[in-house]
Amino acid sequence: MDYGDSTHPRQHTRFKLFMPTVMDAGRGPIRVHLLNLSASGALAHHASPPLPGERVRLDCLGVLRLATVMWSSGSRFGIAFTLPLGEAEVARVIGGNDAPVAEPAMRLRA
Repeated sequence: MDYGDSTHPRQHTRFKLFMPTVMDAGRGPIRVHLLNLSASGALAHHASPPLPGERVRLDCLGVLRLATVMWSSGSRFGIAFTLPLGEAEVARVIGGNDAPVAEPAMRLRA
């Protein structure tokens, strides 16, 4: 799946952020930074990202989600949540972030 292809629009609005959080890919918890978040997934950063296909567990301010790594490039990687976040969960995570958050109508392009 090519996420940069405009014929496959994203289903959920992505919110830009820069938030440290905890992820576990089965080798113990590591600190990663979320760069954007939507109900269906996130863009994250880590010096040694997990490989595509790996299952991870993400803890965002107490909002826990299982996810699959969809792609990895350099220190960035995209994850898709197994169960989408609800609106209240997205609001909780982005509301707890200290960085400026994009307006809901502002969509990020890949």
